[in-house]
Amino acid sequence: MAMKNTAEVVIAGKVYKISGYESPEYLHQIAVYLNDKMSELQKAEGYRKQNADQKQLLLNMNLADDFFKSRHQAEQLTADLEKKERELYSVRHDLIDAQLALENKQKELDDLKEKDEAQQKELEILREQQKELEKKKEKEEKTGGAEENTAAHMEASLPENPAAASPAQGQNQNQSRQNHSHGRRYHSGNK
Repeated sequence: MAMKNTAEVVIAGKVYKISGYESPEYLHQIAVYLNDKMSELQKAEGYRKQNADQKQLLLNMNLADDFFKSRHQAEQLTADLEKKERELYSVRHDLIDAQLALENKQKELDDLKEKDEAQQKELEILREQQKELEKKKEKEEKTGGAEENTAAHMEASLPENPAAASPAQGQNQNQSRQNHSHGRRYHSGNK
């Protein structure tokens, strides 16, 4: 159990010994407050004309007025504090939602970056393949062009129609064919 504190205080010019569970400093503050309140009332002209009971009643009423006003102010401050706490809770909730949304967007961005990097690599591979195909095509065109030139040269040296060749060539070819068909090897011309 808490210990009681005792303090000597002066109220309305008289010394009182009071005790309570509050600190002695707090008890002195109460005495100062009562002295200030009585001094305030002494300044009012109508107060001085009252008898002791009425003066005590007016003092008590003023103290009660201060108490209720202070309590109302405390209640108002408490209500304002609760409202601010609710607003703060709402702001925190919104902040958490925003952080989650930001994390989701960051994840999407990271995924897109990974996808972009993969597509860049794939694009690079396709470009390399395209270069290789272009080189191969260029090589084939050079090689194919030489083969076409050789084939065209060979075709130009052969007659288009064997019958259109010279009559002597035609007879020699016919004679050679006949000899081969009979199993003989005769050649026309000089041996």
